[in-house]
Amino acid sequence: MWDIADGWVWALVIVGGPLLIGIFMAVFSRRRRLTQNERKVADQVAHENWGKERVR
Repeated sequence: MWDIADGWVWALVIVGGPLLIGIFMAVFSRRRRLTQNERKVADQVAHENWGKERVR
């Protein structure tokens, strides 16, 4: 027999699941970003090593 609570549970799963995943990703992606100086150094090193990598 179908119960009204089943609809509320599925609504919470469908709406709450992606919402929780989005909040989780926003919190943990903001935690560690490169500073401007670190980004500049990484770009410089990548530019210097461009084409020098060897594929084994």
